[in-house]
Amino acid sequence: MSKVILIILDGWGEGGENFSNPIHLAKKDFLLYLRNHFPFCLLQASGIAVGLPWQEEGNSEVGHLTLGTGKVYYQNYPKITLAIQNGSFFENQTLKKLTEHCQKFSSNLHLIGLLTEGIIHSSFDHLVALIDFFKKNDFNRVYFHLFLDGRDSPPQSGLSLLKKLEQEIEKRNIGKIATLCGRSYGMDKNEYWQVKTEVAFYLINEGKGKKIKNYEEYLEKIYKNKNFIDENLEPLVINEEGNVKDNDAIFFFNFREDGMYQLARSFIDPEFSFFPRPLKKNLLISSMVRYFDDLDYLVAFEKDKITVSLSRIISENNLKQLKISEKVKSYHLTFYFNGLFKEPHPNEFWKILPPPEKHLSENPLMNSEEITNILINAIQENIYDFIVVNYAAPDIVAHTGNINWGIKVVEGINDYLKIIYEKIKESEWFLIITSDHGNLEKMIDLQTGEIETTHDFNPVPCYLINKNLYFEIKPYSLKLKEKEIVGSLIDIAPTILDIMNLKIPREMEGESLLKKLTF
Repeated sequence: MSKVILIILDGWGEGGENFSNPIHLAKKDFLLYLRNHFPFCLLQASGIAVGLPWQEEGNSEVGHLTLGTGKVYYQNYPKITLAIQNGSFFENQTLKKLTEHCQKFSSNLHLIGLLTEGIIHSSFDHLVALIDFFKKNDFNRVYFHLFLDGRDSPPQSGLSLLKKLEQEIEKRNIGKIATLCGRSYGMDKNEYWQVKTEVAFYLINEGKGKKIKNYEEYLEKIYKNKNFIDENLEPLVINEEGNVKDNDAIFFFNFREDGMYQLARSFIDPEFSFFPRPLKKNLLISSMVRYFDDLDYLVAFEKDKITVSLSRIISENNLKQLKISEKVKSYHLTFYFNGLFKEPHPNEFWKILPPPEKHLSENPLMNSEEITNILINAIQENIYDFIVVNYAAPDIVAHTGNINWGIKVVEGINDYLKIIYEKIKESEWFLIITSDHGNLEKMIDLQTGEIETTHDFNPVPCYLINKNLYFEIKPYSLKLKEKEIVGSLIDIAPTILDIMNLKIPREMEGESLLKKLTF
């Protein structure tokens, strides 16, 4: 059994050979040496390949979760969208229970959430699917309580979205718009309980707001103020029959938890105390996804239960493992990498470095040197079977947009990797170098010339390094694979288990890269 070191260069993708890419501009003799003499490939780290929406950039949370579990755990938006596409959405038992409750008591069902062009907190397509669900179940006592966006949608796009929704409502003859307000009220996250959340609660529950007969005329009027943003729309009552009543059902349709935390809690939590709330009797309340782990209530799409992870398997085989990280990325390397498991497994040890004392301007490499030294000491101690390291500097510096710092980071990491390699090159240690998502490799928008600080869609590199995989002259067949995306982040965990001669569980969807990149 070989021991394995996994190095995650956080935010280090494979970019173009141009001046927007500090990896291309930097001196990196050792990285080029690795690419010339060891198996190398590209892995997909964004979009549906890691459980994110199509064409969404990867991120550290999902990247580490996928690296550590060897499986795609679909995030809320694609999970719900796939259910709509395969039809299982329309058999959802929670939605059926809501409908049955309302049919039993001849009561109303209230849909509460964000009306948006984006797919950050909610989805217009999901809202239409809900209308279709009620149409299929011959239920039309549906009221909409909608928050206008202005952040993830253009500032004054609310009216056009409302018209679009009205068309869907009219097609199916399902539902009526009851209330409107800006997301700053309904989705407050800043604990303005009385100033924001209480206002939204009383709008929906009691029908307290400015009564408007024609919201189209009203919005057209306030849109004449070019500085007006939808998120600040005052609470409006559109249909006075649409407030919550005894025996009704409520469904919060946002699929992102944080924006609905306060308002949903004011309806669901029996111990709620931030403001007085005259709750109606016999309400059945549910949400699209689980907002609260500490409350028992109906949820349409529960979180996936993760039972298998790389770290758990290594621990169950009585092997020792070490995780080394800066504080800023520690949660990613522990909680997410371990499959949303909060505590270390038996024989799992964490070394978390405190934030650097010096500012990035003086020290763009952050704690990279200290991390390298800890890793070298761990190699020399020879008590660990698996070591995983996160170098945070590439991602943190990429978010600043300072390309000169980016070049320094690449050159520094290049040198540290060489030191690590020199310590293991003649040993049985197997070294894998990869990343969780792209960022550093594109720091300038080539079309506009503007600084780019966000994650991107680029694949990430993967190096497989061991003395038995060294090529004096790399085979042409492997060189051809260097520009190909031969897998995704789900392949890393199975590769490590393969190297360690441990059984790859059937729950892991990835495939060992040894089968793809060696002979």
